[in-house]
Amino acid sequence: MNQKNEQVKERFTLLSNRAIDEQPPQVVTVGTLNIGPREKQLVLEALDNNRLSYGPMSQRFEAEFANAHNCRFGVISNSGTSALQIALQTLKELHGWEDGDEVIVPAVTFVATANIVLHNRMNPVLVDVEPDYYELNPELLAEKMSPRTRAIIPVHLFGHPADMDPILNVASRARLKVIEDSAQTAFVSYGGRMVGSLGDIGCFSTYVAHLLNTGVGGLSIANDPEYAIHMRSLVNHGRDSIYVSIDDDDDVSDEQLRLIVAKRFKFTSVGHSFRVTEMEAALGLGQLEGWHHMIAARRANAEALSQKLAHWEAQLQLPKVRPGSTHSFMVFPIVLREEPKTELANFLERNGVETRDMLPLTNQPVYERLLGWREMDYPVAKWINNNGLYVGCHQDLTDIDLDYIVELFERFFRRRPMRVSDEACLFIISSSGRAVMERVIQEVPRELFARVIVVDTGLEQETIVWLNENDIQTWRQDKFDIVYQVANTQVDIEEENLVFFNADEGHNPRDIGRLLLMLERGNDMVIASRFMVGGGRFSSSKQAGRYRSIGNRVFNLLANMFFYGNFTDCLTQYRAVKRSKLVSLKLSGKKLDICYRLSIQALKQGWRVGEIPTTELVRPSPGLYKEILLSIVPVMWTLLSESLLIRARSDSV
Repeated sequence: MNQKNEQVKERFTLLSNRAIDEQPPQVVTVGTLNIGPREKQLVLEALDNNRLSYGPMSQRFEAEFANAHNCRFGVISNSGTSALQIALQTLKELHGWEDGDEVIVPAVTFVATANIVLHNRMNPVLVDVEPDYYELNPELLAEKMSPRTRAIIPVHLFGHPADMDPILNVASRARLKVIEDSAQTAFVSYGGRMVGSLGDIGCFSTYVAHLLNTGVGGLSIANDPEYAIHMRSLVNHGRDSIYVSIDDDDDVSDEQLRLIVAKRFKFTSVGHSFRVTEMEAALGLGQLEGWHHMIAARRANAEALSQKLAHWEAQLQLPKVRPGSTHSFMVFPIVLREEPKTELANFLERNGVETRDMLPLTNQPVYERLLGWREMDYPVAKWINNNGLYVGCHQDLTDIDLDYIVELFERFFRRRPMRVSDEACLFIISSSGRAVMERVIQEVPRELFARVIVVDTGLEQETIVWLNENDIQTWRQDKFDIVYQVANTQVDIEEENLVFFNADEGHNPRDIGRLLLMLERGNDMVIASRFMVGGGRFSSSKQAGRYRSIGNRVFNLLANMFFYGNFTDCLTQYRAVKRSKLVSLKLSGKKLDICYRLSIQALKQGWRVGEIPTTELVRPSPGLYKEILLSIVPVMWTLLSESLLIRARSDSV
């Protein structure tokens, strides 16, 4: 957990002394890799065993993975594509299918599903997909079947199962075989049955971006021993199944040994070199032990994204879970209802959120050339091709990552001409030079705010001119702090959602959007905290800022004890607050003491207060330390006076 928190801190920390330097966008990846101690232990065991070829680790991985999916047999190979290839080749060879026979595949899937049909010298026949779950539409199967149809390959996409019962019913009536392409979808059920066990053969992938991650790898699972034996042979060049492992001639009788030696180099099929090493199997075994936790985290992340993006459902189709099914959320698919995805995808990518297309198949040049497929013939697939993308949903995403994804969607759609229900105003408090202000303004999500006002606490005239030329209003702060002025209605502010950001102390402008979003979701105030998990302070040494942090924590602790709260950062100026709440208080004080009084009042009045982690990006200047020292007495008086007010009221009662 500590390592994860440190990684979060590093994302938001800028190595600067007194200026906010250029910062690359936060990177939120589609997939993840987290090789833990257990995986490393098992890999070392494989190496200590001096065994790289198919052996005990591979056999354990096959058996345990198959068992997790309610199947008797597992066959490990070097990719999900290889798993599909040997599955279809096995069925073709054992059931005597001919070249040119047909296999039905969905119109939305990775190209491997269609390619393995071609590699087996058969013809892929496309069926359009469901508009809500994106998987093969069983209602369209009948019109695509012919006397030469031999198999159906339904694909469980993005972590969600296809609608298998009607598919299996069609297959049963027509005596077709079913291969489940479950490369993206492990550890989920359909109607109480595990994916991969519903058809004749199930195929999975352990590629880098998938649920279990061994770098390369695939698994085919089945309940029919003849299928398993034949697939294992095909993985090993089509070798006679009597000898597919170097252990197969150990501890056998003389008669068996003579038979093995005679057939050890006999090949019964045109097979492949699809083998993996014991090290990949060891990685898979280690990850297999924690799949329940991994899936639980992905589902929680998906639920959070769905809830936070729900108010954009007029623009976005969010993922659904079919009744009676479960979802592993390998990724989080989104389809724009009315417009192409290109602009949104580019916006997300520019801001560090990886995206991927939702597996377009019908518009691939190779299939148009070889098979004459036309995208227009598959309207649902065409809509998904043009409008669909997915983002990451993996277990290593933090709350910060999820909020950042949501913030980018908010920023993207709010740039459009649409009415915003609650207008917002951003106050940037600064005395910095023009170079710093230019960088801050570039980072600030101005599109979220009806107004952006720079509060001048000592700006140079050149900076003021530049701000005004860029349509940014400046206000001069003289005697009274801007929070005091707003609270006491000394300034003309009509916007309800207010964010206060001090650009002189190295606060991270990338957190402004998250403050506003949390305020709009029903909080009365939101605090950017340096002390909650994920937050921190820039430090070039372990001692830098130590006493300042202790002082902050002492005053936070006292406020929470006296006023029955649980805030982590009562003194920060970096916060968002509802104007109607703020003006009801008639606060006194300035800077740290008025912020402290605001936090205490929020505790006393039972406001709904949210907190987000933030990182202070620069070391404070000597002037700021002087200001902090001078604030100790006023802050202490604020604590005592507010406490005395409570006691006086209780005594009078």
